[in-house]
Amino acid sequence: MFQQVYMDQDYRAHFKVHCAEIKEWERIHVVGSLPVLGEWNPRKSFPLTKSEDEENTFHAVVSVPFFVKEFQFRYLRVMYLDPSENSLSEPIMVLSKWETLNNPRTCLIGVESLDGVARQNVVDQFGSYGGRKQISDGWILNDKESVVYFRIHGEALKFFAKSYANREYRLKVEPFDVRYSEIDGEDVVNLPTPDLPCFSNTDLSVLTREDPIFGDQYFNGSVFRNDTDYLVFRTRTVSLQNLAFRIEFYHKEKRCALSYVLPSSMSGTHGATVSPVIGLSSAPVGHINVNYMIVKRSQYAERNPEVDSMKETFGRYWRKRNRMLQIGHRGMGSSYTKNIDQRENTVFSLNEAARRGADYVELDVQLTKDLKTVVYHDFHLLVTVAGRDSPNNTPTASGENKSLHEIAIKDLTLAQLKLLHFEHISRANGTADSPPVSLSVTPSKNETDELHVPFPSLAQVLRLVDENVGLNIEIKYPMYMKDGSHECQGYFEQNKFVDIILAEVAEHAGKRRIVFSCFEPDICTMITKKQHKYPVSFLVVGATNRYMPFQDIRSDCSKIAANFAAGCELLGINFHSEELLNDRNPIEIAEKYGLVKFVWGDDLNSKDIQKQFKEEMNVDGLIFDRIGEEDGVTQNVFVVENHNRSSLFARSQHNSRSPSMSRRCMSTVE
Repeated sequence: MFQQVYMDQDYRAHFKVHCAEIKEWERIHVVGSLPVLGEWNPRKSFPLTKSEDEENTFHAVVSVPFFVKEFQFRYLRVMYLDPSENSLSEPIMVLSKWETLNNPRTCLIGVESLDGVARQNVVDQFGSYGGRKQISDGWILNDKESVVYFRIHGEALKFFAKSYANREYRLKVEPFDVRYSEIDGEDVVNLPTPDLPCFSNTDLSVLTREDPIFGDQYFNGSVFRNDTDYLVFRTRTVSLQNLAFRIEFYHKEKRCALSYVLPSSMSGTHGATVSPVIGLSSAPVGHINVNYMIVKRSQYAERNPEVDSMKETFGRYWRKRNRMLQIGHRGMGSSYTKNIDQRENTVFSLNEAARRGADYVELDVQLTKDLKTVVYHDFHLLVTVAGRDSPNNTPTASGENKSLHEIAIKDLTLAQLKLLHFEHISRANGTADSPPVSLSVTPSKNETDELHVPFPSLAQVLRLVDENVGLNIEIKYPMYMKDGSHECQGYFEQNKFVDIILAEVAEHAGKRRIVFSCFEPDICTMITKKQHKYPVSFLVVGATNRYMPFQDIRSDCSKIAANFAAGCELLGINFHSEELLNDRNPIEIAEKYGLVKFVWGDDLNSKDIQKQFKEEMNVDGLIFDRIGEEDGVTQNVFVVENHNRSSLFARSQHNSRSPSMSRRCMSTVE
């Protein structure tokens, strides 16, 4: 029977949808603009009933008030997980997939209804309408919900038993609840198993193969070879403290060994663990290295109900244009290492790039010791310290002795950043009184305009930068380099770090166009699992002779970076110009998966190189210095488009006037 909710005087709206790829334990809900559909809140969405006659088909009938002329809606796939904390705990709805085309479905019920009934013979296809299809993974909806990622890559396997060495293995990861599951055939705890688990199935993305999209595991796992394959496993849970994993090893179609990753093995939300591999004889035969990451719901999500609204989403939305977008690098450019007059990453520099026609401006954001956002590129500064006479101090023209000391921004409060005198880290080999080749970080006494002052907060940028220009917010999070060094040790916990930045954006962004980016791939993943409104583009260095490469191959290899972005459903990739000028294959991978292609790099300061990227590689946007200095001031693409829309609307309004009204207007003018 149809699920029915209606009153005699109201319309009756039918919902019927077929979902080819739905799991046995998943259900379909509908969310929309009507109160009965949850008013876009997925936790209040309306559940559909599974058809007994038609496979993978769900349906319902709801009442729509007679005064409603149209409404919008989307379908979503959900599952229920049980934390089983006590006898009163209830299952928690988890969002698996949902329809994410920019515009939701629309029902003109005042027009479509026949005898008060609408959509009676309509069968929708999940994710497809208007000639297009787009389905995305759900974000984290609940405080108790977490998403756990396992990464197995590099030289992850080591066997000291000769009979197990030099074999090719297939790996499979299975989650289990330590309160109820079995290990080697013996019950861990003698408790009744709940009807619903506290975890989802574990799906897999293989970044080193042609199809990196997350999907079901094979029954006998996937091939893993040291230093060749890169496997990423993903599981959702509502009881993180009780979740464990069994890693199964297969050789020639038979399971030959096991390894376990227990909750106690995962210290913190990001790290690595080494687990013994147990052979068929129950003796250890080797060990496996696993990197893990745990993503939690944003701690600030409840402050902003719009975070969970399904009314609109731009997470994977990009309007393709004939014009390649121009993105101002740190505003007008890198002022501390190049001869650029506008101090980088200041409100003035960002606005100056906007004034000159930048479509987007790129800026860098990180946190201070007291957890305040600041817009600044480098992790470290040189602080000027006055001291006593010593061989290491250099007397200035005024007779003072000063020296430069390196310090991390994370170790300074916002007040200290505003109070002390700083030089750029590039002057580390010089002295405090050596002549600068570029601007100092701290303004001179003559620079009193607040817009020129460094270290603006993200909120200040969101309030004071021209609202017509888009913002490419690069989130600065330190990483290990290939030589073993680290950009900035002892940094903030990733969830906390990302939550603070997302909360500030949610509070102050309004209707701004925003794209997040980051070199740290796990930060990119985190952002997509904490919100869906703003898209994310993955920054990659790729093959380079100019910079120290990252240790993480996802950031070091553009081909794997493109697979990573596709698998995690990111908007696109910010490629490095140096690599693409030598190898265009990463562009082809990006195009295969519909990824937006941005390019950054010093090569782009050449107009000839810009032309090459536009005409030969068809990239979507370039990030470069000194926007408008050679071409002159232009209008950005969004201003032009808004003007054209306004003009078109005005003309349509004029043409729609009645003849008598037009004559009256003309006579008045005359």
